[in-house]
Amino acid sequence: MEYFITRSSIPSQYIEITLSIHCERNECICLQLPAWRPGRYELANYAQKVRNFSVRISEKSVEWKKTSKDRWEFEANEPGAYSVTYQYYCNQMDAGGCWSDDEQLYLNFSNFCFEVKGREEEVVLVSIDLPDNYIAATALPPRGKFIWSADTFLHLMDSPLLAAASLTHCSYQIDGTVFHLWFHGQIHLDASVLVDVFKKFTQKQIDDFGQFPASDYYFIFQLLPYRHYHGVEHAYSTVITFGPAGSLVEKSQIDELIGVSSHELYHFWNVCRIRPKELLPYDLSKETYLESGLVMEGVTTYFGDIYLLRSGYFTLDEYLENLKTQIQKEFDSFGWKNQSIVESSFDLWLDGYKPGIPNKKVSIYNRGALISLCLDLMLLEQGSSLAIVMRQMWEKFGKNRIGYTLADFEQFLLEGTDSEKELYGFLEKIVRGREDLLPYLEQQLSTVGISLQKEPNPDLLTADFGIRISESKEVFDVHPESQAYQLVMIRDLVESIGGLEESRLQGNTKSEITINLIRGGRKLSVKLHAENVGFFPVFKLQKFSNPDKQKLWIN
Repeated sequence: MEYFITRSSIPSQYIEITLSIHCERNECICLQLPAWRPGRYELANYAQKVRNFSVRISEKSVEWKKTSKDRWEFEANEPGAYSVTYQYYCNQMDAGGCWSDDEQLYLNFSNFCFEVKGREEEVVLVSIDLPDNYIAATALPPRGKFIWSADTFLHLMDSPLLAAASLTHCSYQIDGTVFHLWFHGQIHLDASVLVDVFKKFTQKQIDDFGQFPASDYYFIFQLLPYRHYHGVEHAYSTVITFGPAGSLVEKSQIDELIGVSSHELYHFWNVCRIRPKELLPYDLSKETYLESGLVMEGVTTYFGDIYLLRSGYFTLDEYLENLKTQIQKEFDSFGWKNQSIVESSFDLWLDGYKPGIPNKKVSIYNRGALISLCLDLMLLEQGSSLAIVMRQMWEKFGKNRIGYTLADFEQFLLEGTDSEKELYGFLEKIVRGREDLLPYLEQQLSTVGISLQKEPNPDLLTADFGIRISESKEVFDVHPESQAYQLVMIRDLVESIGGLEESRLQGNTKSEITINLIRGGRKLSVKLHAENVGFFPVFKLQKFSNPDKQKLWIN
């Protein structure tokens, strides 16, 4: 079968697609459009961007019917080549979407290509009508000018393509694999320096897994003029959208770009190949519930950063500054009291990629990374490491394309320690349970000579009364253990506060403030007593000893 893609009106952002497929007499063709894509476990319902669907053979119209929101069917009454035509709206510029304009055509085939039921293993050709001066970045093997082939539907779905007249390319090589960096947009960075950094963290990751089974790998960057940050992993490539491009003159922004690149490369092994059994193979037509978010994204987030430390890009102080931000984010929320990371993983399809209701869930990325840190340090004390566990996961599951369960991962962890009871308790309380991670972080960081300290929040309204407000004076958070939780609502507008300065001077629990609020157009006042609790503390990390232990962890 073959897809032909063209654009009759570039400003419209529609692409015209023709799927040519040879059918036998009386063959029933079921065309299933993906409802989601790998790397983001929520329904995207790509069919909402499809219009003008039709089927023809030899210029004759063929009757078809839609049997679900994203499934079309027709019957081939005679043998021959059938043409399925439709349009798709390419207006989503992120690492998992499609975009078309006068400068580029950027496609994620998972958005608009059909899984032909029963014929998923057939070779798929893709021909795209592009200007002669365009060049393309994709992991798909070329079969001619602007023609590529995919071995199967899943191969096509997992191989994004970016074509433009202006693309910048550089590369590096490790053990026979060529790693390509393709950039679209304004470049405000030193590509040669970037390549050196990439080569070092890539080498560290390969060293720990033992191999990189691919001849080529593609980093495809969309450098945008506005603020953006997103990355999506694929079997032989990743797309990373980042902006504003001009901010890459700042080291903090370069750190972000390099960090997401390291994260996505780690996915080459973890998720793209070391995959939960629920996702092997992918069923893109419906939700696929899973409990392994800790492994998929928590472990990857941890190692994405730790390899920047181990490759020498981050100093230990720089790494700890990033870790401090993760810890602060974790303990500014109380979702862990209401949902375990296993429960939050299962609920990805419900609210995993949006803020959701207050204090309902945890982040499989952020909390998962902190749990992974604890696991790594616990294993290091026993002469093992989380990297060794992931190498075992690769050898048993990834190489052999066997799906794993969360219990399989936990078993490898337990086999790496002589303190099974302690580690099992951690898994039950922190991974499957809803207990406080902070004591474990304090304990495990101390084993490598790092002190985790809490200091009072410098904002008095936050520290003594448990209320957090934005620069526009709108309440965005209220501590659930504060008196304010009974009186103040999120989105209340703080008009004025009486007695706050006096409370600051008194510095005791007898002080009282009056907050004048606007709630839904109504004015009201609430009185609050200061509570000597220290709500929303600020976290700090400090090195104090054990340089040998730190070297073991870092190296």
